[in-house]
Amino acid sequence: MTDFDNEDGIKRLLKEAYRPVAPSSEFKEQLRERLTREVYSAGAGIAHPILARPKLVIPIIVAIAAGLIGYGVWLSVNLVPSLLP
Repeated sequence: MTDFDNEDGIKRLLKEAYRPVAPSSEFKEQLRERLTREVYSAGAGIAHPILARPKLVIPIIVAIAAGLIGYGVWLSVNLVPSLLP
């Protein structure tokens, strides 16, 4: 029976069980191609104009319109009474 209380013995068993393995050239080539595709696709997302994203643009336009309407209401409440005799 192996004594598992000994740290050196455990280290030796782990070293025997897990030896470093060099990746194959096919794996390296596939990984390189995939990384290249990912980099190009990530870079392509930056070039899109902001108006091509309706989920982002529509709330911004609604917020601007609401702000302008609110400002118009505020002006009519505060400015018009001061202009009347």
